Amino acid sequence: MKKAILSYEVYGKIIHSNFNLKSKNIYISDCKLFEFILSYSGKSESYKVFGKLSWIDSKRPPVGLKFIDFRMDLDFEKFSSLKIFQHGYQSWSFSSSHASIEKDSPPLVSFLKYPQENVYTHHSNKTGDFQSEGFLVAHSEKEGKGFFVGVGEIGTQNVKFQVKLDQDGKAIHLSAIWDFYFFPELARNIKISLTPIEYENISGGFPENSIQKYFEKIGKLEVARKFPKEVPTGWCSWYYYYTAITEEIILENLKQIRRKNLDIEFFQIDDGYQREIGDWLVQNEKFPNGLTYLSQKIRRENLIPGIWLAPFLVRKKSEFFQKYPEAILKDKNGKPVPALWQPAWGFDYTYCIDTTHPASENFLETVFKTFVKEYGFPYLKLDFLYSGSLPGVCYTKNLTPLERYRKAIKLIRKIVGKDVFLLGCGAPIVPSIGIFDGMRIGCDVAPFWKPELTRRLLRDRDALSTEKALVNVITRSSMHRNFWLNDPDCLLVRSDKNKMTIDQTILMATVMSLSGGMLLISDNLMTISEDRLDILRKALSLNKKCQSKVPVPLGLFEHSFPRGLYNPAGFFGVWNPTDEAEWVEVKLPFSLKKGKIKNYWSNKPIEDFSYDSVKKTIKVKLYPYGSVVIEKT
Repeated sequence: MKKAILSYEVYGKIIHSNFNLKSKNIYISDCKLFEFILSYSGKSESYKVFGKLSWIDSKRPPVGLKFIDFRMDLDFEKFSSLKIFQHGYQSWSFSSSHASIEKDSPPLVSFLKYPQENVYTHHSNKTGDFQSEGFLVAHSEKEGKGFFVGVGEIGTQNVKFQVKLDQDGKAIHLSAIWDFYFFPELARNIKISLTPIEYENISGGFPENSIQKYFEKIGKLEVARKFPKEVPTGWCSWYYYYTAITEEIILENLKQIRRKNLDIEFFQIDDGYQREIGDWLVQNEKFPNGLTYLSQKIRRENLIPGIWLAPFLVRKKSEFFQKYPEAILKDKNGKPVPALWQPAWGFDYTYCIDTTHPASENFLETVFKTFVKEYGFPYLKLDFLYSGSLPGVCYTKNLTPLERYRKAIKLIRKIVGKDVFLLGCGAPIVPSIGIFDGMRIGCDVAPFWKPELTRRLLRDRDALSTEKALVNVITRSSMHRNFWLNDPDCLLVRSDKNKMTIDQTILMATVMSLSGGMLLISDNLMTISEDRLDILRKALSLNKKCQSKVPVPLGLFEHSFPRGLYNPAGFFGVWNPTDEAEWVEVKLPFSLKKGKIKNYWSNKPIEDFSYDSVKKTIKVKLYPYGSVVIEKT
């Protein structure tokens, strides 16, 4: 260790304490107040780091002492020509590869960063300086080498990794940053353990395998749940109706499931049934017969009823906000902390509960018992979950944001029981491992391909769009069955209320189906055309064949939007997500037998195709947004 810094706050003043070596593995801060015990295991090319912080001064710590974060430089191999895989904080955070000439630039306005990225992470916006949440991978295609660094377990603090590259892609700095943001109990001899981290050099021509093996290792350590062989497929109301749903719309689409002979199992009612955000148990006038009535109707169609809610969010007009103002998360000035701005709910901010407050815990218990036991919903989609770890003055002050979040989610799991399917969305990725059955792994899809112009002007790298969503579906694909069942978000195959071309729609269906994760359609089933239903049926059929395996991205470090995905069920896909025709080249993790290669979608041979058996690479000429699915033979 070359350098370590503890940042903390006392009476509003930020103080940075540097640590210097006192004896073997024991470091003392320059202020003489703190001790850091560092433990290493392994060698320079592969090691683990464990650490403990403690207060060592004879005097009691000052009242109001708050830990901010702890930063430590890490040893690393100085490879050159590196590209970085930067992992995002939560479901909607963009996760992709970057070259040394790029910048790590968050959205320009804070109200976009709050609901999409780690609010505790401060990016430099400098060329070649990246921070990655939970884990980071650096790889040189030229050298066939690189390194991997990530958390060794979930732990009690979020950890991010900062790497700096020079203009030639050579790593010149690597450090780990532990997020504290809590008021620690610092009686003498009480030690605060850091979330363990691990580093490993990687070699070979397929670095994607290193990520898959890491996910598998963390999953075995943290996930006790066994995932079913079959993955949920279904219908969701959101992407056609948004908040404009009614009881009649729900029932009409429900009838169409059987009329159109759709092979799905779940039927999910999304946002729009509640009186107000936070008033989850009070339905609005559009649902005169209530939710129990609808769940029973869904069951009669031999489908599993599901419902959406955002358990940590409240609006000012909600009953909880009015009745329990003391349980709303507030800043140091006593003002409610904004969780997001969502114009579909109103043009003011939406706020969040303090999940550590007893009134909030009672509220969550009442809501979830009612949904499961009274209303009869065994499938719950929980949205905007990042709000459970936002900064604020909490009732329980000695918990880190990660601990606050996991405590609340574990409470929900305890209330609903192990048999209820919990789908997380807008959720911190690493802190959610081991609790959820399913997890959204990308931003919202949209009935358009690229982010809207306004979001691009605001430098919103996480902006909702089908393009951005599919990147995450590919880059996070190997989380499937290791952490949870992946949710790539809904498939949109309709032609109305959809600006995507037919080729973009098929590319969307290709990526989602091959990923083997959950597959829900979100179209108006009363008006959808038969040719578009054919796309859906083929997507469902391919998806069901791919559900039981863990997929692997192809070309993760070659393009921001990787050009392929392999599912060990025996299928792989290649695509061109650009608006110009191109020859797409992808390296395969297996050998391909000679013979006619057919495209799953057309069932016709692929004409412009070549395979290099020595390099194990294929080349396919694809028109703009073209995609092919090939069965491994």
